[in-house]
Amino acid sequence: MIYNVASLLTGSLGDSERHEIENETIVIDGRTLSEINGSIRLMRTDATVLVSADFEAVTHDSCGRCLEPATVNVNVTMEEEFSPTNASLVSSTASRPDEEDYSYDPALVIDEQNFLDISLGLGQALLSALPIAILCKEDCLGICPICTTNRNIVNCSCAKIDVDPRWAGLAGLIGKGAESAD
Repeated sequence: MIYNVASLLTGSLGDSERHEIENETIVIDGRTLSEINGSIRLMRTDATVLVSADFEAVTHDSCGRCLEPATVNVNVTMEEEFSPTNASLVSSTASRPDEEDYSYDPALVIDEQNFLDISLGLGQALLSALPIAILCKEDCLGICPICTTNRNIVNCSCAKIDVDPRWAGLAGLIGKGAESAD
């Protein structure tokens, strides 16, 4: 997802372009995000190109409770400013992105040839929108800690584990209306 933004950088303040993304795939940090669809708007500001985007994507992983395959749909709204390496194209007050700058992010830089690549920035936004624990279904029962049976498939007859004495104080909360994880 690379865009030539030379005309935006040399154009007037507020100039914009719209693009549609259809069925793209990104691999970031070993995770494949597929079926990426959405719209993107590129707008010239005084020193940057503002990218506003709404995307949806799909990723496949293992369930955090039962280890069965799980599919996750992700929706993300992204708004980032990309800084050009050719700062002279934008304005006299703009400066080049510098790796010494605390706010420097290589994912948000327009290269020397004025190509803006949103793949890494979009990938980061999609990864941050993923749930911490991916589940195959909301009410997944997980794996029995005693016999290691997938409790979604077989209702095992293992005895309930006694409460660890260090957690005994919290066990009283169930009697007061708190829900059990079992």
